[in-house]
Amino acid sequence: MENHSTTTDPARAGQLLAGLDADRAALVDRVTTPTWYVVALAALTAAFVAGPLLGDRQTALFGMIAPAALVLALELRQRRLVRPAGPGAAGWGVVAVLLGGVLLLLSVSFGLVASGLDAWVVLPALAAGALTYLAVGRVDAHVRRRTARVA
Repeated sequence: MENHSTTTDPARAGQLLAGLDADRAALVDRVTTPTWYVVALAALTAAFVAGPLLGDRQTALFGMIAPAALVLALELRQRRLVRPAGPGAAGWGVVAVLLGGVLLLLSVSFGLVASGLDAWVVLPALAAGALTYLAVGRVDAHVRRRTARVA
């Protein structure tokens, strides 16, 4: 596509604008986060919150979750092949709420294990997975909107 068109023909200008809209739509499709990534990230978060069930062995779980999250991030970056616009202030606010929620649910999980209610740890773990799924979807929507608005 041309960067600087010297045409004064309105029909040609309309075609160029239509091409620009098509390129923007293709870019938005390219930066959309795949469902497999969101589900995998939610599963890792749920495993993280369920970690207190392992007692002293939870360090090994946390040591596996961090590289798995890194591999997921690298795979997503490789599949996108473009760097999307950032999520903006609203998206970062969602990330902050997600971090606070996950830490709160992790604290609940530790409290349940300390109280001997190990079976109930599944509830904060599932809640953390669901919260992650919803938050990542919301951040992805912010990124797609910001990408679509690029002039």
